[in-house]
Amino acid sequence: KISAENAALRSEITQLRKTIVGKVEETHAITVLKEELAAITKDKEGLKERLIALRRAGKRDSDTLQTEARLQEITQEVEKLRGESAELEVRLKAEMNARKKLHNALQDVKGKIRVFCRIRPASKVELEQRSRVVVTSLDDYSVVVDTRTGQKSFNFDSVFGPTSTQDQVFEDSSQLVRSFLDGYNVCVFAYGQTGSGKTYTMQGTKDHPGLTPKVIKEVFVRLEELRGTASWELSVSMLELYMDNIVDLLAAPKDPRKAQSSLPLDIREDVRGGVYVANAVVNFAETEEELHRVLKQGLLNRKVGRTDMNEESSRSHLVITLTISLYNKTTDARTTSKFSLIDLAGSERVSKAGTSAKQMNEAKSINKSLTALGDVISSLANATASSKSFIPYRNNKLTMLMKDSLGGNAKTLMFVNVSPVEYNVEESIMSLSYATRVKSITNESGEV
Repeated sequence: KISAENAALRSEITQLRKTIVGKVEETHAITVLKEELAAITKDKEGLKERLIALRRAGKRDSDTLQTEARLQEITQEVEKLRGESAELEVRLKAEMNARKKLHNALQDVKGKIRVFCRIRPASKVELEQRSRVVVTSLDDYSVVVDTRTGQKSFNFDSVFGPTSTQDQVFEDSSQLVRSFLDGYNVCVFAYGQTGSGKTYTMQGTKDHPGLTPKVIKEVFVRLEELRGTASWELSVSMLELYMDNIVDLLAAPKDPRKAQSSLPLDIREDVRGGVYVANAVVNFAETEEELHRVLKQGLLNRKVGRTDMNEESSRSHLVITLTISLYNKTTDARTTSKFSLIDLAGSERVSKAGTSAKQMNEAKSINKSLTALGDVISSLANATASSKSFIPYRNNKLTMLMKDSLGGNAKTLMFVNVSPVEYNVEESIMSLSYATRVKSITNESGEV
């Protein structure tokens, strides 16, 4: 049975297909126009030089008048062609955006996990050292890596180059908020080596907020639109997985003067297969500002440390979960859904990171959990709809926490963050290959 959302998506796909017709022809038309414009511009420059020479010679004969008239005619033609070219480019850009929207809509219908790639800019140190850029975006969907043995190419649902903005990144992800409020579980997670830009993508900075603050803002904007026709209760939990231990970032610190629950933080599943952590602190929020205050306090408790790969490296996996219970007064329908925002700790080679003994153990724990995640991804990618393959979720707490995001009914989006320079090329290829495996996983995309 096709859900109402999938039916709407199929209708939207039909409309988008009509919009995209003629894209190839228009691309060719722009190329022809630009070639014609270049030729005419060259003629124009030649006429200008001829006119200047005639004027210097003091001639005002018919030849001069014809040259002036021809120059004026060509100038008008150039302006006309520029206008036509600009118009076609605007239309082409709109159709490219429609194509991307169609692709993502198709992936939603298929239940595919979408994978976006983001290439960070070269750092100040990398520029000073004149590090060679070897990872580039060929277009909005393709990444090319220059290696010693030749080029390797990777294709994803969307690719953001070094100049991409936080707004552009969020624009392609914002429709997930609608799914969340429609009753679907949603998960966005960032993967990549240490220093590849994961935390910037997920959290951002005060001046350039990332996905998490933008998702929160969008949630409250859309909830305001529902005011009067719906009632809701929104809560948040904030956990980190550090050295294979779950830490509740919203719990009071370990201080005898402050009360804190000593109950164990156990990962459990509800009757519908949804994952939750028993005894974790859950804070309710009625405003965007209130929710931001809660998250700000939690982030201050997160484990970070300096390594040779990154000035402030995340030493833990961060899992922020928004949960909403929504009652639609018009339809008398009640839904409960969650939006998980996961900033994975950076994968790294211990010898390259130059860490202390303590951080070496942290790195081993991080890599162990990411290896377990890779095993789950491989098992899911190799599984078929008819087979009941064993998926090793229980091999690590990270994969247990992500069980209903990777193989359940969530709408899932992965960001693979990579460095552009040659020094990190091996790690970049590993991350891109890892993400390619994720792209082949199909979720159920059901409503909760």
